[in-house]
Amino acid sequence: MSDPNQDQSLSPQPVTKRGAIPTNMVIYKGRRIPARIDPEARVGYIVEIMSTSFATKEHHITLCLRDEADNLVTQNNLPSKVYNHDVLKLVPSPATEALVVVSSLKASAQRTSLGDSTVNIPATAETIPLKLALFNLQKYIKEEDFAVEFMLKGGMRILVRFLERSEGGLTGNSLAYALQGVRGILEFESGWGDLSDTLIDQILHLLITASQTNILRPATAIIRKLVISSPQLAPETNPHIAGMKLPVTPYGAVRKDRKSKGKGKEKLGEDESVNQYGFDRVYGRIKAMGIVGGHDEEGHDGQTLGAVEYLFKVVTKRLEGTGDLELVAQSLGLINASLRSAYQENSKQYNELVSVLEYVNVRRYVSRLIPTCSNNIVEPQILNFQTRYAAILQNRRLRPVRPSHSPYQEKLLREIWDAGRLSATDDGTGTGSAGDSSGFGHGHGVVRNWAGWKRMGLCLDGDDSEPPFLMEVELFRDVGELGLECLHWFALHEEGFHNLVMEQQARAVERRCPIGRSSAECVKILCEHYKISQAGHHAPASFQLFLLNFPRLHSLVLKFFMRMWQESESRIDDFDRVSFLVRSQIRLSQADEGNKSWVHLEQDFLGTDYRTIRDRQMELLEKEDGMMTKPAIRELRDKLGREAYDVLSEQRVGCMLQGSWFNSANVIVPGISPSAKPNSSKPLRFLRLSPNRRVIAWDEFAQRVDNPPFETLRERIEISNITSIRLNTGCAIGSRSPNLVSKLSFSLMTGNDLSLLDVDAIHAAQLAEWTDGIRVLQGEGGMASQDSANYVHILTELALKVRLLDITGDGVEIPERVSFGSAPKSIDFVFAK
Repeated sequence: MSDPNQDQSLSPQPVTKRGAIPTNMVIYKGRRIPARIDPEARVGYIVEIMSTSFATKEHHITLCLRDEADNLVTQNNLPSKVYNHDVLKLVPSPATEALVVVSSLKASAQRTSLGDSTVNIPATAETIPLKLALFNLQKYIKEEDFAVEFMLKGGMRILVRFLERSEGGLTGNSLAYALQGVRGILEFESGWGDLSDTLIDQILHLLITASQTNILRPATAIIRKLVISSPQLAPETNPHIAGMKLPVTPYGAVRKDRKSKGKGKEKLGEDESVNQYGFDRVYGRIKAMGIVGGHDEEGHDGQTLGAVEYLFKVVTKRLEGTGDLELVAQSLGLINASLRSAYQENSKQYNELVSVLEYVNVRRYVSRLIPTCSNNIVEPQILNFQTRYAAILQNRRLRPVRPSHSPYQEKLLREIWDAGRLSATDDGTGTGSAGDSSGFGHGHGVVRNWAGWKRMGLCLDGDDSEPPFLMEVELFRDVGELGLECLHWFALHEEGFHNLVMEQQARAVERRCPIGRSSAECVKILCEHYKISQAGHHAPASFQLFLLNFPRLHSLVLKFFMRMWQESESRIDDFDRVSFLVRSQIRLSQADEGNKSWVHLEQDFLGTDYRTIRDRQMELLEKEDGMMTKPAIRELRDKLGREAYDVLSEQRVGCMLQGSWFNSANVIVPGISPSAKPNSSKPLRFLRLSPNRRVIAWDEFAQRVDNPPFETLRERIEISNITSIRLNTGCAIGSRSPNLVSKLSFSLMTGNDLSLLDVDAIHAAQLAEWTDGIRVLQGEGGMASQDSANYVHILTELALKVRLLDITGDGVEIPERVSFGSAPKSIDFVFAK
């Protein structure tokens, strides 16, 4: 940096395109000084020079530079500030601001009898009003230097004391600022030990009772963060570790949190519930609230499950009861986080949570969001919810049907039996009695027997013979509780279900459509179509409205199955052929699920003539000759699909590591505030991913050069700060159509509709590489572009055909099932050549 009074010929002068020497106006307490700043100088040195120039009373180490938007000037963004001639302010440093905030909080706490003797603040420290202190807290908490000083001075403890108060505590904007401060602290690894059950209870109470969105947003984000923050190290392995993860100071030294200073296992046991987080702890605090959420139809304990129902009912209603997209995304994110953490932690409360979410009908609210939430911050959360619901379906599919152990399953079986009137014979008389030893009853006065289940086609692999000993668990062995629920939904929602059963009984035995077996087959087909078994490994690329209404979709497919059976005059031996016809129809009808409605789907399944469907499928049947439907081939395709996805994901990230050139873009879509405005003199932007895959570096250029190394790029964007990717947001600088949005433009968004970077891709492949690459690095959304989906499909099919060449080329027959013999009794054997 050069002093304004020095001879300008003594040092080289950087020149801009306009031929002017880069000059920044620096302001200090109303005074202004123009300064020529060396963009490669140390920021600390620049602050020292400016402090001397202004003759400040404060020591330069307590000062810093900020731009007009109060963004801190750092070594990374200094060059852009210099060459853009930004007005800079010489103001107190983040550490100084933190000291003032903590001293102000302590002074306010002492006035309200909330003092903490463990917090040491210099007597000469300045103080400001409490509301202003909290405002500065939420304003600067994301800056590491501020957060470090704030936590080291014990500010988190005082802040927690303020929030723990149920009467006479913080309200309005002051409360919102305090919650934002806690939210910011939770992004660091320290400070967790100061949280308490009382604080969690207060935030949960706010989650239910508050109405201001500026309070609800941080409150929801805090609970969501606590839910997903499971302890990584058990207390027994390291008694010095407190908190959900390794709570080290920002300087790297392991510290003992205030709650973990006791010695011995007895003290450790007392603090274990305080210092660990995750789904179970938060769920337990919700139960402890003792709120009854209205009438409980399932008969659960209103003091426990009722509290959970009430809270999630309030959170779910916010999915449509507010126009604040960030609050909608946070609310749905809390639901997703609860489902994911409970599932991954193998929580005993997982099934209870799923029942609660079904009770509040969260799927209906998410379904209503789908038509209006394309390409905004809610979209990733909807895709995430689809993944979570697929995991729920897989969990139910794997859960065996054991009515003797589950009153819920017993209730479903009894209602199916009653809906089909399966106790009545063809002449109207009853079968079975309370003393029939072959019946299945569990103390409800209802006797179910093999003859009744066989009447509706619920049998074992088409076997009509009555087994000597039969458990009802065998009837749903391939589809589990999911198959039972789908059959139950069909039986209760299909008009004349009993007439369907009687209609099949009126036919010849070989021409009867086995309703129960057909229902299970439809469940398996839909699970294969949606890749339910891979839930959690592959995020969906588009909205799946029909998946969220799985029982209704199953009912529609089952009707189609029975109609195809009747119109094709099929027999029992034709079951697999009809099954393949249904599978093909699902693949064709739901190929563009994101742009279809239930009306179009019902028309495809119920309004299309059998002859039309048959003619359309004949070519496919002849081409594949049934081979692709064999279980071994389906399993191979699924495996290759996962491998293709992983390969393409790595390719996307590899492109980001190499770097790419983009056009700078002007944002012309309303509602987005760009943080880095484009420079018309430098219309090109080069982006490159860091080797550790955590940071995107970028810079502006007047023309293309050899791809710059990562270290030379001046701007940095943390991947963790990107909350979403908005497509179609602007147009390139110098575009011939400045008012027309480019289909290749996108913006990297952070909270509050703020854009971190706006660019226009050169071609569609580059757009897919970077947008999908960022989603892969974030780990939640997965790849979402149609370009990537097509590549995965092409790679999978090519790999499948290559694998099958060795089999089909030699005419080897692919078996329907592969059986394994018993293991050798000893290792005393050799393989013969």
